[in-house]
Amino acid sequence: MCGVRCLYIISRGLRVLLKNNLSGPQGPVLRELRNGFFVNMDGFCFCITTHDRTVLTRWQAAFKREGWEARSFDCPDTLPPAGGRAELDLVEVGTTLCRTPEDLHKVIEIRKPVATLAFAAHRNISNSQIVRYLESGADDFVFSDTDERVIVAKLKAYIRRLTPAISRTLSKLVSSNGDMLIDQTKRVVKIRVTHGRYTELLNLTQKELEILSLLIGNERRPVSRERMLERLWGDDATEVYSDCINKHIETLRRKLGPYSKRIKTVYGSGYMFM
Repeated sequence: MCGVRCLYIISRGLRVLLKNNLSGPQGPVLRELRNGFFVNMDGFCFCITTHDRTVLTRWQAAFKREGWEARSFDCPDTLPPAGGRAELDLVEVGTTLCRTPEDLHKVIEIRKPVATLAFAAHRNISNSQIVRYLESGADDFVFSDTDERVIVAKLKAYIRRLTPAISRTLSKLVSSNGDMLIDQTKRVVKIRVTHGRYTELLNLTQKELEILSLLIGNERRPVSRERMLERLWGDDATEVYSDCINKHIETLRRKLGPYSKRIKTVYGSGYMFM
C-alpha cells in the first residue's frame, strides 16, 4: 500500500470555541454549526485513500472551502495512531489499492472507521461490483467525478447521523502503547503500573484532564498553547495568559509521575504527547 497517496483531513479548521462544558454527561459534545452540521473538531477526521491525483486535488480544494485542514501522506502506514480518533474513510475501489470487495472488507476491519464511503471512476466498476462493495461493508458509494458539493453534503449528513457513534468513540482515549486510558464521560484517567494492571489518577483537575485528553487525542502531533486556551476557555481564551497553560502542564507532569516525560515541550509552539 506504500505507493498510495493519502489525504488526512483534520477537521480542526471548523473548531467551535467551546467553554468548559465541552464534555457533557454523555461525553464530548458535538455542537451544531450553521446548516445543521454537528462536529467537535478535536479527535474527528476524514481519511481519503486514492491513486487519483486529480481527485485528491479537486476534493482537497472543496474541503479547504469548508475550512477543513488537509494533510497528505505517501503511505497509509505513516498515518498517525488513531488514539481514540473517530475516523470517516473515503476509499478508492476497483484499482490495485482495493481491487475486490474482500480487500475493502479487510481495510474496514483493520481501520474500524465510523463509516466508509467507497468511490471509483465509471470505467473501473460495474453496478454489480458496486453492490458487492456495499455488501462487504461500505456505507455508501459515489463516482469519483461526483460534484464536490455532493461529496461535502454527504459527509455532513454522515456526521449528523453518526453523532452518537462519534461521541462514544471520542469519549474514550488510549495512548498508542496502551499505558494510559482516559474515559472523558466518567472523567477517569488510568495509567499502567505493571503488566495488565492500571491505577486511577484521582487528583486531576478538570482543566488538567482536558489538556491530557487533547494531547493524547493528538499523540505525536504538536498542540499549540492557543489551541489549548481555546479548548479550556472558549470565547474567553484571549483574556487568559498563555503562561497559564505552562502552569497547568507543570502540575500535570508532576501528577503523572514516571509518565511525565511523555509530555514534550515543542519550543515556540506548545506541547506534544509522545
